Amino acid sequence: MTVTPSSDNLPLSTSGSLTLTHPTEAERRATWLLNGQSWRGALSLPAYLRREEFLGNQSLTRNGGLSFWILVDNSTPPSTPRRILASCETFRKKALIAKPGRRVEEVVSHGVGSVFCDPQLRGRGFAGRMMRELGQRLDTWQQEAETTTDFTVLFSDIGKKFYAKCGWHPCPSSHIALSPLSGENRDSKYGHLPVAEALYADDLAELCDVDETLLKASMEKRSSHSSKTQIAFIPDLQSHMWQHAREEFASKELLGRLPDLKGAIVTTGQGKRVWCIWTRIFGDTEAENILYILRMVNERENGSSNDDAIAHIEQMATQNSFSRELVLATASILNVARHEATKWNMQSVRMWNPSPLSMLAAQELEPSVQLIDREEESIASLRWYNDTLKVGDDVEWVANEKFGWC
Repeated sequence: MTVTPSSDNLPLSTSGSLTLTHPTEAERRATWLLNGQSWRGALSLPAYLRREEFLGNQSLTRNGGLSFWILVDNSTPPSTPRRILASCETFRKKALIAKPGRRVEEVVSHGVGSVFCDPQLRGRGFAGRMMRELGQRLDTWQQEAETTTDFTVLFSDIGKKFYAKCGWHPCPSSHIALSPLSGENRDSKYGHLPVAEALYADDLAELCDVDETLLKASMEKRSSHSSKTQIAFIPDLQSHMWQHAREEFASKELLGRLPDLKGAIVTTGQGKRVWCIWTRIFGDTEAENILYILRMVNERENGSSNDDAIAHIEQMATQNSFSRELVLATASILNVARHEATKWNMQSVRMWNPSPLSMLAAQELEPSVQLIDREEESIASLRWYNDTLKVGDDVEWVANEKFGWC
């Protein structure tokens, strides 16, 4: 719908003078001042500005890993500051594609984040104009010559309709939530669980390398008998480090201390490992503090195809002692996460799109746990650049877990 501008002489969202461009340093800071009013949470505005600078200087975001975009009126005189009509960021991400019957390819993709429009300018179509132009720009952004982008993603906090109109279609977005665990109950009620060891920052590089290898093998195996194209972000160390930089900045700023535990791991009797990596999100209030599982890995399950896991893991868990061992190992890791949530005053432990094995493990701890389908917040949304394939019907997002959020 075309909206007529008011007496402030702003252009129409359909105007040919509007352009998507990169901000100057001053304009970038101006976008943070604007969106910081809505997104700073418990941080002060000065602390929020420092955080954005800090997050832009991580291994994931340096050297072009993070790009800033603004929609402006190109007819603005050079002597007049450009009014920022809408803004966003894109993260360059390493990704995988497995097409039916073909080998897994590593590609460059992008995650869109921090989409913002000044509340005074909303309802004029500027954000939609920006997103449509961004979708086109990302088709070749940071790709090698004669190479185009296969897909991009974003995580919508305004439901499913707006971004779908701009080309990003909603994908399965569910989670489970576990309550924190008090110390006295940890040993008395859950003594049958195997002992989990803590993971620290120095432990993650090797595990991320193993995870990447397992994910590629799983996708390649499935591509040999699936009619769908699979896509996934690589759960690499850089992605986890960015998430941890975010939590460390907030915890130091708000609490004056740094979290050292980054996850937990169990080695089963068969020599296979189960581990997860997590992060702590500090909300506007303590009631919104959440410990998120960034990535859950089972060396046995992740090394097989998803179809195999979905078809057999629940039946095997009740009939086969080895699979029962896997359930208890996964439950032990989640229990450590619950205990860690208590230590950091987190209100819940959440895990996105859990596997059947993870569901069984969660129900081992809390039998009433149910899968929650999100309709408004953190809606994983995928833009596929091949018009002959449809998201969901022909394209499947694999390993759609919290580590990929941006």
